[in-house]
Amino acid sequence: MVLAKFVEVGRVVKINYGPQEGRLATIVEILNDKRVLIDGPTTGVQRQVIPIRRLTLTKFNLKGATRGARTGVITKAIKKSDPFAQYAQTVAAKKVAKKALRAKLNDFDRFRVMILRKRRSALLSTQLKSLKKNTGGKAQTQAKGGNKKK
Repeated sequence: MVLAKFVEVGRVVKINYGPQEGRLATIVEILNDKRVLIDGPTTGVQRQVIPIRRLTLTKFNLKGATRGARTGVITKAIKKSDPFAQYAQTVAAKKVAKKALRAKLNDFDRFRVMILRKRRSALLSTQLKSLKKNTGGKAQTQAKGGNKKK
């Protein structure tokens, strides 16, 4: 597998540490091997210098963002290609949204989730038993490596 995410001008990044954790921004300038200048005019991230270790690179790259571009240019490029909406469709963004939703649950909501999970588990086990009964248990023995000729 070839590395595809590079620290480059126009790369959309997610801030993973600090007061703006979880927000998306764009790399505007690479200062050295450890720090970059980012700007996120549509997400509330002010133009700032930040260490690369506090960023998570995404697979999205902003078209039209040049080195040292001003905030207005970045805003126009974001409105044109809308990489933040594309990021919201990724597995990582959905996982973060699910975690945030779970964190907002109160005690009664967690209880309801537990009951629903029990119902799903019971339904799956009954379906599995009926499948095993219909196949005569052959699927289980073959999965364990049974019915081999010696």
